[in-house]
Amino acid sequence: MNKKILHYWKGYLKIDIRGNALGRFISQISEEGILLWDIEYLSYDHYRAYLYKDDYNRLRPLLRRRKCQVRIIEKRGFPFLFLQIRRRVFLLLGILMILFIFKLGTSFLWSYEFKGLENIEEETILEVLEEAGIRKGILKKDLDLMEIENYLLQRIPAISWADLSWQGTRLTVDLVEKKLVKPVEKGALVASKDGIISKLIVLKGQALVKEGDTVTEGQVLVLPGSDGEARAIIKAEIWYEARAESPLKEQLIINTGKKRTKWGVKLADRLIRFSTTIPPYDQYRLKRSSKKIFAWRNISLPIELFKEEYQEIKILEMNNSAELALFKAKEKALAGILLHIEEGSLIESVYLEVVENEDNNNEKIKLRLMIKTEENIACLKEDFSGRN
Repeated sequence: MNKKILHYWKGYLKIDIRGNALGRFISQISEEGILLWDIEYLSYDHYRAYLYKDDYNRLRPLLRRRKCQVRIIEKRGFPFLFLQIRRRVFLLLGILMILFIFKLGTSFLWSYEFKGLENIEEETILEVLEEAGIRKGILKKDLDLMEIENYLLQRIPAISWADLSWQGTRLTVDLVEKKLVKPVEKGALVASKDGIISKLIVLKGQALVKEGDTVTEGQVLVLPGSDGEARAIIKAEIWYEARAESPLKEQLIINTGKKRTKWGVKLADRLIRFSTTIPPYDQYRLKRSSKKIFAWRNISLPIELFKEEYQEIKILEMNNSAELALFKAKEKALAGILLHIEEGSLIESVYLEVVENEDNNNEKIKLRLMIKTEENIACLKEDFSGRN
């Protein structure tokens, strides 16, 4: 163990020795007082051994006399390690500096993460944190998270629970908002649409209609009870009707991508063009724009630079089959009806009728679409006075 420590302290080399009569050569090395150890016989003209680095230069005279070759395979020991460290001192200093900056940077607050917010805005939380002296760039060790949690609960009554934690340089603010109980709304139930009552279940109050009755929008359906509340499940059958048409021939406008720009000046109401006014294309779309040439504060001259951009288009005639025209007309009618149907309503039946053209031409398809739904039509009318 002591020899290994000594070898490492002084520094040693692992060498390959090649040549003739190597046994005699190694004996001469020992006679010169040069220490070799762990000598390994590889072949009659090839040996491998270890020696101190300071003894390597003492081999040179013997090598010249014996015409042997020595090659360094490996360098080991403290002197070589120190040399490498000295050569890379700036690299090590740079690494240490980066580690120091990284460690220093992770000691500060750089960002926030908010969780559990529903009605409270993040800006509100940030304002309260700034009031408490918490801002980006502050040292993490200067923050007492429990004290901040209590401060948030005191300053924002809408918060029922707060938990702050660190995720690296990010401060995570996890909040639970108080659930506000809405006051019970009082009043009578009226019809939101015209329809035929299909289902009536009164939970509280007095019903003025029964199943099978036809009601109109705004009609009182259930009167409130003694406590002023009216609750019921009221569904009605409602019919929607829409008419639509779709042509059998349509014009399709295609932009070819070609365009040409013309410039001019507008003096008051007079236009002065820099080029001819003849359109460059047979079919085109024209876009005009203008800009005042001189304007300063509230002063402007009646001179404008205007631009006319001609975009070439192609108008194609497209023939629709009767099936396609019928489909398009149905889509139009259905889109119009769906705007009035409440979400969650049940569609019970659909009736479609193709309408004959009164002018006896076959250029378009006309239809009438009727949809029957079942919807909840109960609507609360507050401050009910007792009159329908």
